[in-house]
Amino acid sequence: MNRFVLLLAAAPLVLAAVPACSSSSTAAPAGTGVDDDGGTEDEEDSGIPAGGTQCTAARKTHLVPISKVSSGEVKVVSAADGVTTLYVDASAGGAMEAAKSPRVYIKLTGERVDVNDNEAFTSTDWDLALKRVDIFTNSGDAGPGKGGAAKIAKIFDDVTAADADAAKIVPEKFFDEDCVGRKDEAEFIITTFKGWYDYEVGGGPTVMPGLTFIVRGADGTSRYKVGIVSYTANSDGSTDGKATGRFILKVAAL
Repeated sequence: MNRFVLLLAAAPLVLAAVPACSSSSTAAPAGTGVDDDGGTEDEEDSGIPAGGTQCTAARKTHLVPISKVSSGEVKVVSAADGVTTLYVDASAGGAMEAAKSPRVYIKLTGERVDVNDNEAFTSTDWDLALKRVDIFTNSGDAGPGKGGAAKIAKIFDDVTAADADAAKIVPEKFFDEDCVGRKDEAEFIITTFKGWYDYEVGGGPTVMPGLTFIVRGADGTSRYKVGIVSYTANSDGSTDGKATGRFILKVAAL
């Protein structure tokens, strides 16, 4: 049965059991290429919203967390001139196994963080979560971190700290004000990384060229530029793999 239909059917139960995502939440400014995103109303000394969601029951339906740690490989392929090239196996066992496989969590310094999906909801140790086409930050509805992201229309090498200063970085907003999950036309979760791929029925996702993401780490202070190079990578850094969900990412601190 379509997951969206299930979600709509479950919505009244969710609202009865959990306080709705009310209008008392403080909205953050919309980011470039990201639709209707907002934060939480709790602010730390840094002025950056702390993560967290009122839609805890809906989050379990929307994200379908798995209580085991991903074994997906995370590997530094190269590091030179301040740029780290990462291989991340977020294939989740392939399309047929993804529904019962966990996300892989990483720090943007290049390490895998060994938490399961449920533990990630309360952990500030990770910066990015990846599973197949879904990529999101430790922020907002995703976790307790003070992360977020903004999409800019520049190639990775041309992105500077000035671009990060100007970017409207927003936290994850997975739900509307009624705690109904937000999905795109292909039924994928809408995240701050929306738009990183082009999807054609029968052809699968391909990386959209000319885009870079400014990502704020879960600590609320570190900033990185992240470029998605390949979705069909091999662990040696080559990009001609047959399997999807295996990323090459370029990462540099700003």
